[in-house]
Amino acid sequence: MDINNVNSNISTLNNSSDYQLNKTNDSSKIENKSSFLNLTINEYNQKRDELSESLQTFNEGLGVSSIAQKGLEKQIDYLKKIETKLENVENKESIEDKNIIKNDLNKELLNFREEAFSTQYNKEKLLVQDEYEEDFSISISTKEAYFSIDKPNTPEIATRIAQEISRNDLNNEQSLQFTKDQISLGIKELEGIKESFNELSNNLESSARESISEQIDLSKQNLKNKEINFGQEMNDFSKTNVTANMGYLAASQANIMQEQSVRLLSK
Repeated sequence: MDINNVNSNISTLNNSSDYQLNKTNDSSKIENKSSFLNLTINEYNQKRDELSESLQTFNEGLGVSSIAQKGLEKQIDYLKKIETKLENVENKESIEDKNIIKNDLNKELLNFREEAFSTQYNKEKLLVQDEYEEDFSISISTKEAYFSIDKPNTPEIATRIAQEISRNDLNNEQSLQFTKDQISLGIKELEGIKESFNELSNNLESSARESISEQIDLSKQNLKNKEINFGQEMNDFSKTNVTANMGYLAASQANIMQEQSVRLLSK
């Protein structure tokens, strides 16, 4: 038997397409796993950024709601002052002209209107509907949730009350009572608007808590991923595949040797 034939066959086996194919597939598996790990990191960063943006939006929404509620509280106080002054006038037994109080009432209404225009968030008026606005609403939108509330126009309340005060004779008992009723109606309307903003705050807080919980879970998962020794796992993966290929090669060489021996004996 010519030993060179055996060496030639072994050399041919090492360069065979089957071996090269297995080698290529193994390399592809390693590269794919590496790509998968990079994709996971990218997904983590994207999700983290989305949650951070959502929390920022929720905080802005809570700020809008808080400022609007404070402005409404001040407006309610102005109307309550007017209501108190009307009650004091009604309780007076003197025959003095009760209409002289109208100037004081109009001053309170002026403060009421100024509060409406000064209640802003990032230069956006929260209690006034500007004519140039296309959408009279306040919206808070994130990837997880969407909230919207109709923007009030509280100066209209002041205008309506001012008209009633102007046309009614406060010396007349029925007219005085009608004016007081208009004030009470305005207070209830403002309280209803304030309650709507309060409900918006509650919804935003609930969604924000869910978003924070997701961030915590995401952070915990990221810590678990950091505990994994990916470098060691890749080395183990490569060693396993190299060992397996060595076994295949040894088995193939043994088969060739056996075939050569059979051929030699048959000659």
